[in-house]
Amino acid sequence: MSDGARRWAVGVFPAAGCAEHDRLLGALEEAFPVRFEGRGEDELGELDALLQLGNGNQAEAAAAIGLPALRLLVPEPPKPEAFTAQQLGAVPPLDGRLRGAELPDERLAAALGAAEQASERAAVLASCRGLPTWTRRGCLETALLAPAELGPEEALRERLCERRSAALLPLVHFLRELTAGEGPKPPLQASFLFDDPNLHWPSYGFVDLPNLADHARTHGYHAALATVPLDGWFAHPRALGALGDSDGALSLSIHGNDHYGGELGRPRTAVEALGLAAQAMRRVRSFERRTGVEIDRVMVPPHEQCSQATVTALRRCGFDALTATQPYPWLGDGARSWLAHPPEAGPLVGWRPADTVDGLPILLRHPLTQRSLPELRLRAFLGQPLILYGHQQDLAAGLDLLTEAATDLERIAPLRWSSLGEIAAATREAAPEPEPAAAVDPDHVPPPRPRPLAVPRRLLSESRDRLQPLLSRAR
Repeated sequence: MSDGARRWAVGVFPAAGCAEHDRLLGALEEAFPVRFEGRGEDELGELDALLQLGNGNQAEAAAAIGLPALRLLVPEPPKPEAFTAQQLGAVPPLDGRLRGAELPDERLAAALGAAEQASERAAVLASCRGLPTWTRRGCLETALLAPAELGPEEALRERLCERRSAALLPLVHFLRELTAGEGPKPPLQASFLFDDPNLHWPSYGFVDLPNLADHARTHGYHAALATVPLDGWFAHPRALGALGDSDGALSLSIHGNDHYGGELGRPRTAVEALGLAAQAMRRVRSFERRTGVEIDRVMVPPHEQCSQATVTALRRCGFDALTATQPYPWLGDGARSWLAHPPEAGPLVGWRPADTVDGLPILLRHPLTQRSLPELRLRAFLGQPLILYGHQQDLAAGLDLLTEAATDLERIAPLRWSSLGEIAAATREAAPEPEPAAAVDPDHVPPPRPRPLAVPRRLLSESRDRLQPLLSRAR
């Protein structure tokens, strides 16, 4: 936020807590318009709220004079142990996207002995094994765990994930409620996404386009098809008709260029990356001119691979966003967290509705068939779009999978089902304006080095996908 904007003053008691949690509180100051100030006994003047770490009666004294206060009882255990689940309540003080959630935590069980019995007039916001772990009475909230200090390169989001959330969640919820602006919040956006389908035929493997269009329209969800630009040479009239008949429930996005393995992860230079991105854009434009069907300028990298040079080239060639399972795809070596990031990225990786990398929004996506409801709850709480992705074979048992997944998402929060292009547009409106990029005209960029096997490889892959329903019925 700008230096001139208001920052809410949050006192920290005891004052030493500021130094002991310097990185954690600094990250929260980046995430919210607050500033933390160390305070001693009875030093409540000129504060908007109070955060008490451990024993003392400062939080109660602050609440008694109408000051919002959060008391965190004991330090978060330093080492993970056995998982236990924290059950979120269904009471109005709790954010609607969290109500009724069950969030696993691997550090909570060891501290349950310090949990306090809730007073009769306190609302229980969360509990574990029948013990209250987060309560609210008037202006005073009490939670069991105080989050540990953030590691030097640790992302704040690592403390709010499907394995660990009990310590940080009450503090984040408290700060959000304190600083929330007036007026309605934009609805949460959601979309299903299928990699690979093209329009060469009315069906692609187990994706039957007319049936999918009818089902999506009937059940109110949106499905985006990530299609390979190389495949754009032909579109079957019935496939095009299914898109039109969906009344906007189906859309197209872009899946690589040739789909030649993890092709977007290979370029290391600007010249290589621009050649690939520009050719993909030219093919998309050619398809649109011939069919009259628009394709969203959102890139879906094949095999989740995309180099930093390619990210920059995509933006320069006019792409609006990229969607992947992690914000820095080129760090996805399988050995590190999905939140792996360069040090200069700071602690808020994976925290905002989208990460902006070299000026290009990166929209996080999540597996459809192995979806984690705790993770999706937390993404919704953070205001992130819910993009569930899969492949044609995921629909082998029919479209009930999508009905069930849509029901899961709609239980979390009211949704606006959207195309990836609409999600990218909403993200750009909410995000700070990126630095201007040196745009290029894709028509004037030399093509990448030809790959003689690109077409045979793609035809072989497509044939394999199309044969799967026939082989399935033959078994």
